[in-house]
Amino acid sequence: METSKESPLKKFKRQPKIFIDLPSQGRYTKSGTIDGDVYTQLAVYSMTPSDEILFKTPDALINGEATANNISNCVPSILDPWDLPTIDLDTILIGIRMATYGSKMSVQSKCPHCQQSNSYEIDLQNLLNHYAACEYKDTISLDRFTIKTKPLTYRQLTENQKKSVQFQRAISQQVPMIKDEEEKNKVTDTILTEVAKEGIKIVFDNIEYVEVDGERETDRNEIMEFMNGSDVWMYKAVKSHLETNSAQWRTPSQTVQCGNDECKKDHKIFISLDQSDFFGLG
Repeated sequence: METSKESPLKKFKRQPKIFIDLPSQGRYTKSGTIDGDVYTQLAVYSMTPSDEILFKTPDALINGEATANNISNCVPSILDPWDLPTIDLDTILIGIRMATYGSKMSVQSKCPHCQQSNSYEIDLQNLLNHYAACEYKDTISLDRFTIKTKPLTYRQLTENQKKSVQFQRAISQQVPMIKDEEEKNKVTDTILTEVAKEGIKIVFDNIEYVEVDGERETDRNEIMEFMNGSDVWMYKAVKSHLETNSAQWRTPSQTVQCGNDECKKDHKIFISLDQSDFFGLG
């Protein structure tokens, strides 16, 4: 009887291309999200053809499935991508991009001085270094109150983005179809009110607990009720704190020099980590 032989192709299965450390260091991730609760030296594999196709599917990008599936496939030690804190996402996506296409990325930009279009090569390792040096500040002291914040999870971020798309579609597609002006204004006001409420909810979703006089409240409903009924200065303080964090974690601009010999002036370019663009430039 002929014995079955192992396929020679098995020797050429995907291997890890790079290893990354998560900037959050697991501080905002529940146990079990990462295999072994180890947040350093995570192996990153390159994308497969099906991964790349998913990143070119608009619906899969909007509902977050493309990103979640690709993270699971390319960083297998991440067991639940949906529970990842958003401050880890860019590092993970950059790692997947580098494992798939290499550490250099070509970016097109028009010089603001002479209007010539140029191609620049960006070293993505510099972006990884940037995020590794960022610090998320999670505590706010307001009079007698201590408010502990945490980054949104990828699931929360995705739900917020989906609602934002729904609001945009309602404003741009549904409202213009209403013929009666009074009804149109009424529907528009209703949508804008919902947009404002959602914006406030997003801010409060970042709160982990509120502590006052040594007592700590962690119940989501109690926190939402308290914050919604508090003086506006408290909401503004939390919002400002979150915006400061967000600015620090924003993708840094890159200084480049125009390729036009008659210009040669420096200017800054901004790298978009939007998945459809970022993974469409191999």
